[in-house]
Amino acid sequence: MSSSKLAILTASLCVMMILLKLDSCQSFSPLSHPHNTRSSDSITRLAYSSPSRRSYRQKNSFDSNDRGFDDDDEWTENRPSRRGDYDSSGGTRDAPIRGRDDSSRKDASRGGISRDRNNKSNNRGQKNGRFDRNYDRRGGRDDGSRNQRDLRKETDAIRQQRPPQEAETITDTNAHFYSKKTLTDPSLGVDQEMFMKLCRGAEITRPSRIQSLAWPQILSGAHTIVADQTGSGKTLGYLLPLLQRALQTPSDKNLLGAPKVLVLAPTAELADQLRVVCDKIAQTVPFKTMVVTANGKMKTSIRDQIRIIQRQPIDVMISTPGRISTILRTRNSGLDLSQLQAIVLDEVDILLIDETFGPQLRTVGAAAPLEKTQFVFVTATLPDSIVQTVEREFKGVVQVRGPGLHRVAPTVKENLVDVSVPSAQNRDADICFDVKAKQLLKALRLNRCRRTLIFCNTVESCRSVENLLNRKDRRGQVFDVGAYHNAMTPEARNRNLDRFSKGRYGTTDEDDKVDYVLVCTDRAARGVDFDASPVDHVVIFDFPKDPAEYVRRVGRTARAGRAGASTVFAFGWQLPIARKMMGTKLNSFTMALDGTDKDVEDEEYKSRRQLNKRGKNKKDTIKANIEDGSLWEN
Repeated sequence: MSSSKLAILTASLCVMMILLKLDSCQSFSPLSHPHNTRSSDSITRLAYSSPSRRSYRQKNSFDSNDRGFDDDDEWTENRPSRRGDYDSSGGTRDAPIRGRDDSSRKDASRGGISRDRNNKSNNRGQKNGRFDRNYDRRGGRDDGSRNQRDLRKETDAIRQQRPPQEAETITDTNAHFYSKKTLTDPSLGVDQEMFMKLCRGAEITRPSRIQSLAWPQILSGAHTIVADQTGSGKTLGYLLPLLQRALQTPSDKNLLGAPKVLVLAPTAELADQLRVVCDKIAQTVPFKTMVVTANGKMKTSIRDQIRIIQRQPIDVMISTPGRISTILRTRNSGLDLSQLQAIVLDEVDILLIDETFGPQLRTVGAAAPLEKTQFVFVTATLPDSIVQTVEREFKGVVQVRGPGLHRVAPTVKENLVDVSVPSAQNRDADICFDVKAKQLLKALRLNRCRRTLIFCNTVESCRSVENLLNRKDRRGQVFDVGAYHNAMTPEARNRNLDRFSKGRYGTTDEDDKVDYVLVCTDRAARGVDFDASPVDHVVIFDFPKDPAEYVRRVGRTARAGRAGASTVFAFGWQLPIARKMMGTKLNSFTMALDGTDKDVEDEEYKSRRQLNKRGKNKKDTIKANIEDGSLWEN
């Protein structure tokens, strides 16, 4: 072959190699392809469901953000947990939740998919290599505010024009919850036109038992104590009649910062829950609601809260005693309580027993016109000391006690597990925990359900249980585990709570096959409502010290006439108390050390139950202890 032909062939090969290299370097984005028709929601779902390698915290690590307090404000030793592979205190995790890294989770929360940070894509509809959910293909970028505003107006119009629904049918399952009266019953004493609009916004078609008892008393203007079990409808039991009275009273629209109804709650979580209920009702009957708290989802600085109070009218104000007393002591705050018609003390057993709320409540009382203000006291547990205090201060107060007060809902299937260990080993914390851990995994396996709450007495116990479940399911294919306790920041608690309620994808999607588990202290037993996403199973990992807390913990399930299940771990002196509380409703009794799954009912238990049946005049254990304000008797 001549040298000229060899040179031509070499040059051709070089040109072909250059062209191939240039072609491979061209970027191609599937989002900018003209034939791509997938929506941004499906792409977001794809980003959530794509697995990634998890990075784990070093064993026996300790988070410096731990404040060292449990829910009882008792000092706990700052030492690393024996099972400290994971830690959620302070809202930070080195091990991201459910099989994706931190960057992909943050990107997915913005509505985009995770890409290489060095990818400088200039395609339309993308922003820094990620899909821009606010990009409008027809007219460029749109912030979506106009569309959201139009959609909100259309939703409100549809809700107002929606015909009234038929009354809820009473069945054997919900007969303990619903009243036989209908919303149009004349004995309720409500204004039919206004009240039906309020009920339509609250999405109720038949009153509950406590609502049918409380509505006439509150509408009459009398001071009222509303007491019933958790999940019985107490919030709407006092809120709807107070709203009817407030909205029917003419007022000056130019009067700013002067609420008609003031609701005081012990925690910011309960205040946020009440705000959600008010916003739902306001879609059919417009009124202004404001939440004033130092923490929670609605938190802002106190200066911004005062600025809002000074600039807008307020019909309903929801606050914690600490924040509203601070605003009242601030000069020129603009908050005027002279127009108050009613003051509600929700969870009054906490507000009156806790000494820290005393000075704050006195500050509110000094600013309100007590002679013309109606007081409503709401609680799920009513000790005799609270009744005596209220009757001493408010003569002629009316007590409205629901039929389920100091009792667990009859639709709860209660399971008792004996986690006792031999007396020679009952001082070994590791052995005791291992026995409980084995029974916990078995209970979760036998009660596969969408949402499970696990209650512990201390923050350290919460972390141990959380670490146990995360180690057993490292890829997150069975459980999605979160924590909720005082050692976490409010942002971290709210994030885990939203994930537990709404799921991984932000919706209650049935395609999400994992079971959601929230490990919590008694902070989740008060002021946290799961009615939008009901809890199916409650596990009491640590037996509570206070009988009132037992009712509140189990009351997180089987709310509003639904069914639910509870599993209670007890040992030693706790066993006879737990058996007596459950009585004939005890669904199963398991002894941990036997290693069997058969239901056991020993002769001692049979004899105790027969004695209880004979002594009809004897008070129920849990009811008597709550009313006396005493702890369990060993």
